[in-house]
Amino acid sequence: MFEEEARRALAYVARGVSVRIVGGPGSGKSTVLESIAAGLEKAGVTVYSLLGSRLLNETPFAGIGALGLDGRGQENGPLGVAGVLAEQLALRGPRAIVVDDIDVLDKESAAVVDIVQTRTQRPLVVTMDDAPLDSGASVFTPARWPEATIRLSPLDYDQVNKLLAQTLGSPPDVDLTTAVLMKSGGNPRLVVRIAQSAELSKQLILRDGQWTMCGNTLWNEYLQSTVQAILHGLSADERTALHTLSVLGPRPLGSLKPVVETDILDRLEMRGLVALTEDSGGAMWVGVSPHIVVDHFRDPHVRSSRRVLADRISREIDSPDRPVKTSPPELLAELIRDLRNEAGAGTAATQHFQDQLRDLEESQFDVWDSEKTMSNAAAFLKFYWGGPIDPSRIEQVFGETETAGADPADHFFFAMTRALWAIVSGGQLAAATGILQDIGQAHPDWKAEAQAFALYLEASFDRMPTNLDETLDGLGSHHPESGVLPVIRGILELYRFDAQAALRALDSADGFEIAASVEPFVRGLALHIAGHGEEALIFSLSQRAAARRRLDQFGFVASSYVAVLAMTQQGLSKEADRVMASVFALGRPGFLVNFLHDAMLRIAGLRVLASSGKNVPSLGIQARKDVADIGPLPGTGKAVYELVTRKYADPADFDQNAADLLEQQLDRGYITEAVYASLFMLSLYPGYKILETTQRLLQENGANTHAQFLAIAGAVRDRDHQLLKILLDQYEADSDLPAITRLLKSTLRRFLHKRHHGLAKTLQRITSVFEDRFPSQGEQLTLDTGGQPQGLTAREREIAILAGSQRTPEIAALLGISPRTVENHISRALGKTGTTTRQSLYEHARNAQTNDG
Repeated sequence: MFEEEARRALAYVARGVSVRIVGGPGSGKSTVLESIAAGLEKAGVTVYSLLGSRLLNETPFAGIGALGLDGRGQENGPLGVAGVLAEQLALRGPRAIVVDDIDVLDKESAAVVDIVQTRTQRPLVVTMDDAPLDSGASVFTPARWPEATIRLSPLDYDQVNKLLAQTLGSPPDVDLTTAVLMKSGGNPRLVVRIAQSAELSKQLILRDGQWTMCGNTLWNEYLQSTVQAILHGLSADERTALHTLSVLGPRPLGSLKPVVETDILDRLEMRGLVALTEDSGGAMWVGVSPHIVVDHFRDPHVRSSRRVLADRISREIDSPDRPVKTSPPELLAELIRDLRNEAGAGTAATQHFQDQLRDLEESQFDVWDSEKTMSNAAAFLKFYWGGPIDPSRIEQVFGETETAGADPADHFFFAMTRALWAIVSGGQLAAATGILQDIGQAHPDWKAEAQAFALYLEASFDRMPTNLDETLDGLGSHHPESGVLPVIRGILELYRFDAQAALRALDSADGFEIAASVEPFVRGLALHIAGHGEEALIFSLSQRAAARRRLDQFGFVASSYVAVLAMTQQGLSKEADRVMASVFALGRPGFLVNFLHDAMLRIAGLRVLASSGKNVPSLGIQARKDVADIGPLPGTGKAVYELVTRKYADPADFDQNAADLLEQQLDRGYITEAVYASLFMLSLYPGYKILETTQRLLQENGANTHAQFLAIAGAVRDRDHQLLKILLDQYEADSDLPAITRLLKSTLRRFLHKRHHGLAKTLQRITSVFEDRFPSQGEQLTLDTGGQPQGLTAREREIAILAGSQRTPEIAALLGISPRTVENHISRALGKTGTTTRQSLYEHARNAQTNDG
């Protein structure tokens, strides 16, 4: 979970810099410190370890006693003990002091550490709580110099997913990961406790190799003591305030003044028990964090006063309408900054969004339940186009809504939704088109829209109709203001890679009354496919923010998908991860954007495989299995992901399978998916069949923007290194840069795995200048050709570990060998492991060491 933090700390210590690791209880800071101490010892550093204890912080020299000084010097107080310890630390060789929970270390031991470190200048690595320094929580606040601070952030969706897989022994599904993330607030200790207690309470079931929830809750009796530990030390007023907030739910800060005092909120925030979130209108909202505390106070065994408390709240508090801000940012830099701020808010912002979505669903269902009219049904069903679906509720709405006297537009939307549900709930396409035929007969002036939607269903869930243009041209709409025909035409044009035709269709519309939430998705994707990458990214991020403000989960997920495609193409990989994490944290969405959610899981899964290999469960396995192999848009079919993640004894098998898959996509009429898939698979292996199919596909569809990539791929395929060098030297950065980088790294790694060391050396020499011009960001996904790396010798493993944080001269000085010998060891280790960089070699050696242990 914390390899990056531990690596950074080791790099600081190697340069003589002290490190302060900051995090709340359960944040993993002790785990990080253990990893750092182990890394130091492996590097030959003598480590002096101390541990603070809240129960012993009044016992003199309790912490320093762990060093086994046998009481020497204690008769002279801290100065005497410091003298004894300083003598040891002054001995020859690298040495360091590590202290876990130094903020609760007894004063005498803290004084000794302070004196000794000042005298010897040995690096000091400590962990501390993240409470503000002016809280008086720590007796050890003097600044070390030089000192670096590493703050442990809450785990994100992917990290929680990995930790759950590690804890439970098998990977979780989307809903379980989402629920644990929200309940734990990303706290590692809570993630583990919630998972273990849920398994012990039989709240989880292993289905098809994945853990899933049996019901709608993860709260159980085993978690009571965990929450009690979190609440330990709260005053009566603080506990009452927390109880109040748990009953009340998230509220604007200003509305809480009658029931919760400001200074109490401040103290709860210092303890990390409440989170402040700014809404779209700039108002600050207050909610309990982590959310498992809310479950504790809502437990029947602890809510004896809940009714009294609820009555008091209802009398004293009003819930004002939220202000709405309607001016979205216009510049990409501002949008990226907003995205980072959103991610920095952690799970509190996501929890707030989830709570609002649940309230919206509940209120709209209540309106329909009180008056089961078609207009109320349509208003409710719009939520399910993007929001999580309750199958019993949607069936109830379809079965009990009154059709007499219904507005035809509402009735048409009702029928569209029912047709979609017929397909995604396991029905046949014929059943869905039958529903649309019936609505066209019942309301002839909506027949064109019904036929158009039937075309959309046929194209999306079967194949592109052969007479598409003739059929669409023959549809005459009586309701152009609905926007249904131009939006559907736009989507279908995107399926067959004609972005300009899609934009023309949208621009010809008289309005988008029914298709208002779909039009931004089609326009953003059209801009992206047309090659307007930055414009597509600005538009999609703006639409994503607007959808979040209006609680439109459909628009939020759909625009996030477009943003991810645009960011991936522009090399904004970290930002793409943030966007996908925000979508995953909300759980599985409604049926119309479910396939986009699956696509992002597969995209994220491939990124995880690039950095972690197949020893870590990929997010891609959370995508639904019961979907078609071939999809109409990038990632919406499962075949590409399954093809890439397979192991190949011979890369020629991948070449053949990839070419076959492209032909299947083209046979279905999904040209856009074929174009994206071909370019991606070509970057993994430039086989003869993939390259030939890609060239033909791009030529037939007038895509001439990938000429540089195709030429480089051809040179790599032919092993024409002279031409490759010329092409790389002449290369001008374009949208294919990530693919070209992946191609070069994949080829180099394949050469190393196949023991083609001469070819690898030549390729590395040719690409060195290119890598200096265009440094790669992170690890690259490579094709698994089944190469079995050789084992490292003890000396190679030792140097590989050091290579992650130290330069060659430093390693040579540390081990007493020449820099040339160090380089020789690193070169051999790179060849044996199939890695291409010192950092990836370090990661390989660490993983092997962990597995051996």
